[in-house]
Order: sequence, then structure tokens, then C-alpha cells
Amino acid sequence: MRPKTLLIDDERDFVQLLAVRLEARDFPVTAAFDAAGGLALVESQAPSVVVLDVNLPDRSGLDVLREMRERWPLVQVVMLTGQSDVATAVAGMKYGAADYLTKPVDIDALTAALERAVMRRMDQEENLRMIETGKLAAIGRLAEGVAHEISNPVNIMMQKAGWALELMEEPGFSASPEAHEVRAELEAIVNQGRRCKTVVGRLMKVGGRIDPRASEFDPVEAVRAGLELVRERAADQSVVFDVCAAKPVARVFLPRFEIEQVVRRLAENALDAMPRGGTLRAEVRDRPSGVVEIELEDTGPGVPEAIAQRIFEPFFSTKEVGKGSGLGLSICDGIMKSLGGSIALTRTDGPGAVFVVTLPAMPTSD
Repeated sequence: MRPKTLLIDDERDFVQLLAVRLEARDFPVTAAFDAAGGLALVESQAPSVVVLDVNLPDRSGLDVLREMRERWPLVQVVMLTGQSDVATAVAGMKYGAADYLTKPVDIDALTAALERAVMRRMDQEENLRMIETGKLAAIGRLAEGVAHEISNPVNIMMQKAGWALELMEEPGFSASPEAHEVRAELEAIVNQGRRCKTVVGRLMKVGGRIDPRASEFDPVEAVRAGLELVRERAADQSVVFDVCAAKPVARVFLPRFEIEQVVRRLAENALDAMPRGGTLRAEVRDRPSGVVEIELEDTGPGVPEAIAQRIFEPFFSTKEVGKGSGLGLSICDGIMKSLGGSIALTRTDGPGAVFVVTLPAMPTSD
């Protein structure tokens, strides 16, 4: 599917013809015939690209462009103009338009301009994700530092309270009429200390502390564990998991946590592609080359070829800014390379997407 496109032009016959030609090339198109209607559609439908005439009956195209840049900075605008208004379209470029074309419009030139505009939007989103990720990394470091600062005094507090509780059992203290009340207060201190330690543990997770140690394990079990992390979301979306292995597969010696996280991230991407139900099939198998393959196949729409070429790039994402860092598949790729394995998208454009993860198998003992 091509990017959602909005046409804003007061020449109705021209717009309708252009819409038919774009839809024939798989561009989903909506249209407005004045500035007010166009801005309302931008707000309600969030198109990726707007094709905007510089002359509209109720407002100047440049005024509309300026408002869109202020309110929806990621929406890309391609200006349309007659030969006599090229200077106005050029001015629009200075206000942030992605491109301009003169009428009559060549459909190939327009589709190329729309595709360039979408790639420009992706680049802008990528830059924003880099900024957001830097902020998140700073928050993670802050959280870990705070956790360390809290942990020591909380441990001391709990030790002191525990020591005081032991003293309360001594005959001289236990006979006191206030002993029961003091004991209850000390127990409350210990309980609140445990709560603080739970919070510290969560902060450490935010900081990214994981177990990097390798261990021997069955990759089928790791796949099941990785899918279990998103099972609740899958149930909410009516997505079914199907895990299969034709026979017992070779064991691997790797950090199991990292393999589970790769499976989880791939499963989350698959769930993004199946919001209204489907199946995520996971097959684990041995290969004669001494590797174990994990194949994950969903029943979503697939990955367009143009996007497939970039999905492992850091900060690249098809999600809106704020709904994804663009690092998921890049992290998976980095993890697998560091472990001597690999990850690849082996089917594009549907039906469904297929990812294959390879793991080095443990050598068999003869």
C-alpha cells in the first residue's frame, strides 16, 4: 500500500481524474476543494502527503502550507502550480514544502514526488527517534543511578529495624506495655523497606541491566518463553500462536535472555501487523550447516519491498514518532551478529512476513 494522500485543489474535474489515476497505482486518496475542507481532513485523517494547489478559493496555498507546518510538521506537502505561479511554489519550498510540480501534472512525476516525500518524512521521523532514544537512554542512566542511591540506605534501614525487632524479644523489652505497639511499627518499617526494594528492582530494569551469561538450553523452550511475554496482548487481538518442531533440535549455548528478547521483539512486530486477529507460526529446526533456525511467519499484509530494504537500519520505523523507537529490529540484528547468528526477512509483500533467525548449535559429542 502506498502512502495516504490528500489532494487539495478547487478544480474538481482535475482532482477527480488525478484521484482515479493515483488509486490505479495503489495510492489511497481523499480530496478537498478548498482550504477549510483540506485542513479538516488533515486533522481527521492524518495523511502522509498533501498535494496542495497554490491558488484556493478561500485562502492562499502558502497560508495553508504555513498552518500545516505549524500544526502537523511531519505531513509532507507537494505544491501544484500553473506556469505563471512557479515563483509562489518556490516560495513554498522555503516554507518547508517537499516538492512542487506544474500543471498539467505528469502522473509518473507525481508518483515519484509522492514517494520522495514519504522517504523525507521517514528521515524526519528517524531523526526525532534518535532524539527520543537519547532522552530515554539518559532516563535509563538516571534511573539506575537513583536505584543505587536508594538501595544502600534502604538496606541499612531494614537491617536496623530487624535488629530492633530482635531486641524486642528480650525480656526487658517484651514486658513493656508499649512493646506490641513498637513491634508493629518496626514491622511496618520492614514492609515498607521491601516495597522500596521492589521499586529499586524496577528502576534497575529501566536502566537496562540484564544477565549476559551464556547457558545451555533448548531453543524451542526459549521461543515459547519469548512468545509468552506477549501472550496477553496476542489474546486481546485474537492472534493465535503455533509453535512447532518436527523433532528434538540441537541445544545451543548462548545468553538465553537475549534470544527470548529477539523472539519477543519479532512477535511484537507481527502483532502490530495483525491488529484484528491472525496466526503467528514459529518453527524451530536443525540445519546440516550446524545451525538452528527459528522461523516466524505471520498472517499480516507483509512488508513492502521499499521498506524491507531499510527495516534493520537504526531508528527506521513505519510507526508514528512516540509509538516506536525504530531500534527493535536493529537491536535484534546486532544481538544475533554478536552471538554468531543472523536474522533476515525472507518474504516481503505478503501474504504475511517471514523472519528467520539462525543460532549456532552446540557441537554434538560422538
